[in-house]
Amino acid sequence: MSSFRAIFLVSAFFMIQCKHMNRRGKIGFLVLFSLITLFFSDGLRFNYPQSLAATQNELKQRIEERNKEIQKLEEEIKQYQTSLEATSDAASSLKGEISRINGQIKNLNSQIFLAQKQISKKELEIGGLEQDISDTSLQLDERQETLKKILRKLNETESESTMEVLLKYRNISDFFGVLESFKILNDNIKNNFETLTVLKTDFEEKKTEAETAQKKLASYKVELADTRMIEEQGRAVKDNLLKATKNQEAQYQKLLKDRAAQRDAILKEIQDTEDELRKLIDPNKIPEGRPGVLAWPIEGAVLTQSFGATPESKILYNGKPHNGIDIKAKTGTPVKAAEDGIVLNTGNTDAYPRCLSYGKWILIKHPNNLATLYAHLSLIKVNTGDMVSRGDLIAYSGSTGYATGPHLHFTVYDASTVEFKASGLANSTCKLLPFGGYLNPLAYL
Repeated sequence: MSSFRAIFLVSAFFMIQCKHMNRRGKIGFLVLFSLITLFFSDGLRFNYPQSLAATQNELKQRIEERNKEIQKLEEEIKQYQTSLEATSDAASSLKGEISRINGQIKNLNSQIFLAQKQISKKELEIGGLEQDISDTSLQLDERQETLKKILRKLNETESESTMEVLLKYRNISDFFGVLESFKILNDNIKNNFETLTVLKTDFEEKKTEAETAQKKLASYKVELADTRMIEEQGRAVKDNLLKATKNQEAQYQKLLKDRAAQRDAILKEIQDTEDELRKLIDPNKIPEGRPGVLAWPIEGAVLTQSFGATPESKILYNGKPHNGIDIKAKTGTPVKAAEDGIVLNTGNTDAYPRCLSYGKWILIKHPNNLATLYAHLSLIKVNTGDMVSRGDLIAYSGSTGYATGPHLHFTVYDASTVEFKASGLANSTCKLLPFGGYLNPLAYL
């Protein structure tokens, strides 16, 4: 039996019973059962029309389509990454280097498409949440208004004395029938209030979910713009390389040899300077080594070269210790601040011809008197003087400067020993380099 039919039969029954009542009694019953009818029919207002249900189903289908597209792109990016890792070292031939750069560009393009699909999906999800919030808000308003009306009627009825109510009816059975009706009404008020509480909780949860989704959407849009910029830089690197070598293998080999000589000279200067600065380290002014003092700057970090005397340092660092660690990271990987702090300086050694060093770099000073250096970046997201928090996005990894493929170079200094100055080498173009008394990063990560 439908709710409307039930209401009709109940109302008809009580109208028949009213024939023995006086006018005042009939009015009382009509008011009472009008309120009950209002309650029983109240829930029917919130049934979604078929058109809205169809719209929601269509929205879910479109979101699922985006999920499949995102999954496909993620698999494609994994394949590109596997291919890039196989040729991560700087190519020994011009053809090999161009092939490596092209692979990075294709990988970045896939990341761009992925970000676009993520944005589209998130916009659909937000649209659905906004509709849910609007519907829930409407239900809240109607429930609250219904509850107010019933409470006002109850207040008017309860203002009469028991004797006054009793005198309205011809016999005691009618009176107790009204009392039973009031019990039903009170139960419905309780149920209505409980529904109202659930609706309010649901409304707050959806609102919070929508706010979180909006933040994620903004993050995706930033990531998309940043990846596009990095991809454009990759194309510029390729064009400049072809221009510098005139697309000739012999020219490329000469370029490699010249770059290695220039890099060795700058590296030696950095090593000699930092050997002196290490003597200024005061163990009493820096934290004791323990895990968690600093956060890893790359999520899911994998080391490609450790700190200090390593097999690689014997070849790459003139036999001297490596002043930091190298972390595996494809071009465009987000780089996060290792701790709260202030950006002391940023730089780009590639801006100076023949200054083959850190490429794009950031140096942050932390309250615990440590300082962290992030190098070989593709894109810097902070400026000198900025305050950052642990875990904030500050850059994207890359292979700028002198790097054997994309990765993040991460160094930890005693902040009191840090200094910035131009290279002292004869005929050097390096106008700004970071130096400091370096520490073992692994003691703090």
